[in-house]
Amino acid sequence: MTVYTASRSIKQPQEVIFDLVADVERYPEFLPLWKCARIIGRDGNTYATEQMVGFGPVRERFRTKTVLVRPTLIEVTSTDRLFRNFFIRWDLDSAAEGCRVGIALRWEVRSRILQKAIDLVLPETAEKMIDSFERRAAAGHLGRRP
Repeated sequence: MTVYTASRSIKQPQEVIFDLVADVERYPEFLPLWKCARIIGRDGNTYATEQMVGFGPVRERFRTKTVLVRPTLIEVTSTDRLFRNFFIRWDLDSAAEGCRVGIALRWEVRSRILQKAIDLVLPETAEKMIDSFERRAAAGHLGRRP
């Protein structure tokens, strides 16, 4: 199983970063690896999403459940057959000059070959995800508030 964490201070308001992270349908516009994302159901502070990620010739489609605790926490899980374990947790803490963003990723897929590929790209992907959200916020893009 691949586990990775990263955190960083960002000079953007906590609510802005929260809304960008929660706006999963726009991920393919700016996030590495994301090819498509579509919300397929909502219930209060929870939504279900169908997503596709890809790197090189590999493309994988899966479903996730996202729980939002505005503006501090976003947890994404999947019980899709692709995964043995899938968990992403975003922690956002207000700070004097913006916010502190933390991400924890835990992915284990059933395919050993695919797992080896994930093991290679996940550490870099986590850092790039935070970079991407930071750049998106700095460019003035706002997420749709869930």
